[in-house]
Amino acid sequence: MSKNLVILESPGKVKAVSKYLGNSYVVIASNGHIIDLPAKELGVDIENNFKPSYKIIDNAGQASKIIKRIETLAKESDKILIATDPDREGEAIGWHIANRLKDASNRITRVTFNEITKKGIETGLKNEGAIDQNLVDAQQARRIMDRLVGYKVSPFLWKAISNGLSAGRVQSVALRIICERDKEADNFIPEEYWTIKAEFSTSKEQFSADLVKINEEDFKLKTEEDAQKVKEDIKKSKYSVSNINKTKLKKSPMPPFITSTLLQSGVNKLGFSSKKTMQIAQQLYEGIELGNKGVIGLITYMRTDSTRVSNEAIDEVRDYISKKFGVDFVVINARKFKSKKNIQDAHEAIRPTDVNLEPKKLQSHMNKEQFKLYQLIWARFVATQMKEAVYEQTVIDISSENYKFRITGRKNIFKGYEQVFMDSEVGIENEDEEKDTRIPKKIDVGMIVNLNEVESEEHFTKPPARFNEASLTKELEEQEIGRPSTYATIIDRLIYQKYVEKKEKKLISTELGNLVNGILVENFGEIFNIKFTKKMEANLDKIEYGEVEMLEILNKFYKPFEKTLDSVIKKTVEIKKTTEQPVGEMCPKCKKGALIFKWGKNGKFIACSNFPSCKYTNSLNVSEETVRIEEKLSDRGSCPKCKTGKMVEKIGKFGKFIACNNYPKCNYIHTEHINIKCPEPNCCGFIRDKSTKKGKKFFGCSNFPKCTFASWNKPIYRKCEKCGYGIVEEQYDIRKRIIKIICPKCKTEYSD
Repeated sequence: MSKNLVILESPGKVKAVSKYLGNSYVVIASNGHIIDLPAKELGVDIENNFKPSYKIIDNAGQASKIIKRIETLAKESDKILIATDPDREGEAIGWHIANRLKDASNRITRVTFNEITKKGIETGLKNEGAIDQNLVDAQQARRIMDRLVGYKVSPFLWKAISNGLSAGRVQSVALRIICERDKEADNFIPEEYWTIKAEFSTSKEQFSADLVKINEEDFKLKTEEDAQKVKEDIKKSKYSVSNINKTKLKKSPMPPFITSTLLQSGVNKLGFSSKKTMQIAQQLYEGIELGNKGVIGLITYMRTDSTRVSNEAIDEVRDYISKKFGVDFVVINARKFKSKKNIQDAHEAIRPTDVNLEPKKLQSHMNKEQFKLYQLIWARFVATQMKEAVYEQTVIDISSENYKFRITGRKNIFKGYEQVFMDSEVGIENEDEEKDTRIPKKIDVGMIVNLNEVESEEHFTKPPARFNEASLTKELEEQEIGRPSTYATIIDRLIYQKYVEKKEKKLISTELGNLVNGILVENFGEIFNIKFTKKMEANLDKIEYGEVEMLEILNKFYKPFEKTLDSVIKKTVEIKKTTEQPVGEMCPKCKKGALIFKWGKNGKFIACSNFPSCKYTNSLNVSEETVRIEEKLSDRGSCPKCKTGKMVEKIGKFGKFIACNNYPKCNYIHTEHINIKCPEPNCCGFIRDKSTKKGKKFFGCSNFPKCTFASWNKPIYRKCEKCGYGIVEEQYDIRKRIIKIICPKCKTEYSD
């Protein structure tokens, strides 16, 4: 008996979809893309209107086997339903499959499943249609542009720096954003300032307040001397309660998740990487085995930038809230959220497919990671239709003739939507950083209070925060760079290429990443920038909406790109020389060539400039030679290359290194390592630079665990003149912004 053929994208959905469709359907999966541009050639005929040359993916013959099975089953089927994922990539996969089945074109139809549930499958089948060529063209345009950039710029990087490097239309802009933020942080000079807090009391209570006004004006105390003068003057005054103000504050729930906000919460709330968050979300979407109920998809499609929710889902969650928490917790009018402009609104927000499937009821069927993410998605969605949380905020001013102190505190008077987060133990989604302050209860306006104590505290302004996966995702979204479905891939690629590394959950640009970024920005600055990339993303959207032809956008992109590329390639040899900084010593092998720093597949290394006549090389691992070189170059003064820049300490692939702050105009970089004798008695080990599991730099003995010497401060090979200890250390005084030389044993301070 003939059956209908359903072609999915992911094999993880086959079991669940088969269950809902029954025996009259055969369900198979393509395993993602099976036809694409060739892996080892450009595959785009630029002269022939950018015609792509598609081939079966060479993955040990697996794609060929899948295509052959699809073709065989298609011949035996009455109807062929292409049910690949409901996005640009899924549409393109379906289009490639349909093109392989041209003889069966009259039997082919397109269906999409926004959720893998009985309702979701039935809805998809009721809305059969044709493959959307505009969606396909948008995917093709993106793929062709990315291929042109990757296959034209990457070889330039191979020649300029080292083989194996890559550039990407969006990837390289993301790298630029990280590098520029790191440079801001590295060059930031903290400014000192002081705050003042006072302790007051009545006959029944004691409380503290912060100084907020001097002579009814805002103020800034820049030095300890300024703070001390104000403190002394404060003590001379009499104080009373000048104002008590009580107001009600309402906090509204956040919108349901879209891809970008899910990635951010995955990082901030659960500590997941962006890649892991998407992997787990995919599992929840494809379906979880729920005992007797079988495989059920627990969330809607996880690649979306729309906050839209179906009316049916809104009605269901409002009914659930009423029964679970009471009618007083349901917002009076159904709450709807506005999506950003220029978004793909084909899919709903990320939400549970059935709000009655409470996380705790399903916990035994999921692993810990699946449970945590599902609980987060579920609670966020339920909260959207609950009333606001209500707080009573109290502000009390304590004043004298010249000074005003303030206490601000609040208490919850109605939990509202926060109740669902408290019940599910996932933490309130939009909780602020303020901590509740103890408010005096028995106090009235005009009451005289006693000043008991005045304290001043030193602070320093902080540099701009370095990006983590969550904040980078937010930045890319706000700048309209890339698409939500690509954010995790972009971050993963930057880490894989060793352009960026994760240290203490921060994304830190490496020495290699800064070098690549500097070269790309200097030579392709008009292409690898936010404005240009944002415009290209908008153009891809226009193709999808049928507002412009694919060829027009490709021509607009390629003509300026080709012109820039031609001029840059002519300078490759010159650019290459800027990446090979001199070490400052002659080759120990041939005695003729100068040693230079070069880049290879394993990172930076030392080589003879007479290559290939002399093939001397040396790694940057600690050795007598590299230590000798680095001791010679360890001065923190002016840059020895450009003479105008200053040498500053940074963190790179090999730990701490010293570089010119004129980078990328000046590429002088020198990696620093420590290798000095351990000062501990009866220890024959050496102190070396190490890193904690979280990537924080410290100095420890090579004989660990026999010798437990460890220090956060950089050791210097110099015997203390007072106690005889074998080393002294550099200790940074943040208040005075100077480095002090101090003996760690007796604390003797040296002037040099």
